[in-house]
Amino acid sequence: MTTKNFIGWALIIGPLSAFLFGGLLDAFLIGQGETPAEAVSEMQAKIGLSSVFTILGSLGFVFAFIGTVLLSDSMRGDGKPGSLLASISTVIFIALTTLAMAGTMTDWAALGSLQDDKLDAAVQISNALTMSLVGNALWAGLFFFWGIGFIVLGTVLVKQKKLNIIVDWIFVVFGALFVILLLMPWTLAQNIGFLIFGVMVLNTIVAGVFQLRENES
Repeated sequence: MTTKNFIGWALIIGPLSAFLFGGLLDAFLIGQGETPAEAVSEMQAKIGLSSVFTILGSLGFVFAFIGTVLLSDSMRGDGKPGSLLASISTVIFIALTTLAMAGTMTDWAALGSLQDDKLDAAVQISNALTMSLVGNALWAGLFFFWGIGFIVLGTVLVKQKKLNIIVDWIFVVFGALFVILLLMPWTLAQNIGFLIFGVMVLNTIVAGVFQLRENES
């Protein structure tokens, strides 16, 4: 498999897995805990399913970011429009890959705590709650800089007329919306954020399709 093909498949399979197992199915089959305590309680009630979704969702996020890192890196080079922005985008998405790994590790650690028979039930829940709070902080930062990364990446795509002009501009516009969400009340941001997240997942998948088609031409 060539690097270009890997980028295309990573941009398709990664976001799809993250959306299905880290968002949609997780919300419907496990729950949408409005507080960390509720989230831990729901995780404990369906710990087997939570473990499977955590692993698959985590791999999805990481592969999506790796695909974006490689896409950004492919647009660097002397004489290429927006080369400096492509380098900045590469750095941002490398950092986001690291954050995604750290965030999913807190989820795994919380699941591990809930299954640790050496601890009292109260201690299990307390440890899992602490890890969940740390994870929430990591994911909040990740989504903010993910928006920044989308703006930079989209700008480079537009400058280089790569993939598709509509897909490229959606990265810019919805990346900006990602950032604006942090200024909104939390409840409103959650409701709108899931819709924007869905659009960005779909857009990234479409970008992967155009990447594969570009390789065939």
